[in-house]
This record gives sequence, structure tokens and C-alpha cells, in this order.
Amino acid sequence: MKKNNKELFQEINTAFEKGDMQFYEAHLANDIRWNIPGYGTLTGKEAYLETMQMAELESFPEITITNIIGEGDFVVVESMGKATTKTGKPYNQTYCDVYRFQDAKIHEQTTYLDTAVSNEAMKEA
Repeated sequence: MKKNNKELFQEINTAFEKGDMQFYEAHLANDIRWNIPGYGTLTGKEAYLETMQMAELESFPEITITNIIGEGDFVVVESMGKATTKTGKPYNQTYCDVYRFQDAKIHEQTTYLDTAVSNEAMKEA
């Protein structure tokens, strides 16, 4: 039985949490678009993966998912992230990500976040 996109997202997320980047990357379209209102749009898997490294932070945020809604090609994920900036300040972010799937791959992601929190972290880096 074919998985729906919500179930597929949960499987991709579990792999990501376990550090299985090969599985995660295999579910990203080569021409993925990542829209971040207030910052712009990135295109392509390489740019996506580079930005995900969040260079201004000590490590990738610990993400806690609070809600997942799936309908058709779309999965919406509400989450919170906690990390520390390289200067030692807390980075506590709230996210709402809208993923668009096609052929079992993420083709587009739109991330809504608190731009003031991100701007402060980038200013310190």
C-alpha cells in the first residue's frame, strides 16, 4: 500500500532525526525550491542542504514537532527549535513549514519563522 505524504514525511523526519542524511537527501527533488518569506527563495538541492547547516549556530536546532497536517500533495508541520548561537546566546525559534510533495520527493518547502530571532542570530555570527 502506497504511503500518503504525511506518512512519508514522518518517515523522512525520523531518518533525519537519526542522522540518516542519505535517506533524507534521496527524498529531496534536485530542483527543490525553499521559500523563506523575508529572506527569499533558494533553488536546488545543493543550496538547500548548505542553508540547512545553519552556520551561525553551534549545532542544528533540536526540533520538536507540535503538529502535522497532511492533505494531498501538501504536508504542514508546526515545530519549535532550540539551539545556541556561536556567541553562546539561546536561539529559540518557532517554525511552520509547508511541504509540497511530488513522486515521493519534496519539491517545495515554504518556511515561516520569526525573522527577528533569525536576524539576531545572523547579526552575532
